[in-house]
Amino acid sequence: MDETGFVVRHRWDNAFWLGFVATSWLAVAMGFLPPAMERYAGQAPYAAPTILVAHVFVYFAWLALLTLQVTLVNRRRIAWHQNVGIAGMGLAILVVATGFGAEIYSQRFWAQTDPENVRFFTFPLFVLVVFAICVPLAFRARRQPAVHKRLIYLGTAAIMGGPYQRWWGGAIDRLTGTGPFNTWAHYYAGINVFILIGAGFDLATRGTVHRVFRIAIPLLVAGQIAAIVIWYSAWWPPLVRTWLGIAAP
Repeated sequence: MDETGFVVRHRWDNAFWLGFVATSWLAVAMGFLPPAMERYAGQAPYAAPTILVAHVFVYFAWLALLTLQVTLVNRRRIAWHQNVGIAGMGLAILVVATGFGAEIYSQRFWAQTDPENVRFFTFPLFVLVVFAICVPLAFRARRQPAVHKRLIYLGTAAIMGGPYQRWWGGAIDRLTGTGPFNTWAHYYAGINVFILIGAGFDLATRGTVHRVFRIAIPLLVAGQIAAIVIWYSAWWPPLVRTWLGIAAP
């Protein structure tokens, strides 16, 4: 147990983390493989800029790092896990930097044919900010395994929102129609399923939910609601166009 009385390790933890890694890879395959194949076949709407290519490699590198780190912990290679984690902070910075860069390029392209597409910028902004908060906090809490793991979990779950909305989005749209609730469900369902699974696993194995989830869940839901309100506001599109240097329609 840690200083709060929370059980740090449970016999099901290894299986849980391996499942998280496996479903993350599955989501990336299901969400991004179709557009990747279109791009490979020369059917993409625009040529991939360097920043997008870099983002793809960095994104995959983060999942590979997560896979390695989970494997090291499962094999009790804690010292190796800690040393690799230090290098991982540099990779986390690249995840955020290339993610913003790729999205800015995409917005500038799509604004030429769909001026309202800039509303979508709330979504990558949200997930990258969550990642940029959770991962440094996890690094700071690396001597507190229960806290560290759950912050990494939340940060990774946030950036899994992209592949999940591509994978599940069409089915969700058919169920929820259009409007603010549909937008929230379309873009945030994957993230929220991960969050609920993490909290539910704590409850099932420890009889209580770790304080990281108790604090983070209300903040994340509030942030998602704020993002949806901003999405539908009148002032957001002109602000994004000004910020990104996109000409007004």
